[in-house]
Amino acid sequence: MGASRDYNLVRQTLGRALHLCFRPRYRGQESVPPDGPVIIAANHLSHIDPAFIMTATSREVSYLSKQEHFEGRLRGALFGRMGVIPVDRDGDASDALGAAEAVLRDGGAVGIFPEGTRSRDGQPGRGRTGAARLAAATGAAVVPVAIRETDRVIPVGKRVPRLWRRFYYEFGEPLYFTAEEANRAALREFTDEIMDAITALSEEAGDYWHSRRLRTRMAEWQERNGLVRARLRESLDERAQALRARLGR
Repeated sequence: MGASRDYNLVRQTLGRALHLCFRPRYRGQESVPPDGPVIIAANHLSHIDPAFIMTATSREVSYLSKQEHFEGRLRGALFGRMGVIPVDRDGDASDALGAAEAVLRDGGAVGIFPEGTRSRDGQPGRGRTGAARLAAATGAAVVPVAIRETDRVIPVGKRVPRLWRRFYYEFGEPLYFTAEEANRAALREFTDEIMDAITALSEEAGDYWHSRRLRTRMAEWQERNGLVRARLRESLDERAQALRARLGR
């Protein structure tokens, strides 16, 4: 199921703008199946989280988002063109889940934040069972995604982003709902499996990028140290040549 022209246009335009202003780092995007129903389930730290998942994969991802985000003519029109699915968090979410299920049954991709809201402490929290219900109903793959440090870009309660901050997205291997019956216990167990995978990916991403920063800094130090040594050798060689020249007289 290919991405629509409107979606591709917004993704490309938004992607260029976002990558000029921020410094996202991705790993594992190839884990997202190129076709067939898929649920991208991520922890949630900031309003910008969906935008960078959207620009990281070629799939057209229909995100579930609270209906308050549709307020305003321009934003409502943009969200509608992007296939965003409104969720009434104070009422019945069955309409939103029904719309998401229809996307999946058509072979599409749905993005969901199982926690239902942004984390206040930066750590993945307890997930709700919506993603598990969709996976059980449609057989869709669930790709867990760990997001780190986007809360440093737009913290909870803030509206103005902090530009040129680095943050991280770690995509994991697909998970599948395999229980024979989609009862409450099975849905809870699969939801916990998704959140455990996100937590493990978050820790893995932290270790990987921290070690990479250390390696980069070490390489920079070695390069600077090498330049200093080269300049020192050059200076010593020049002095030795000058001394030999004086002695040769």
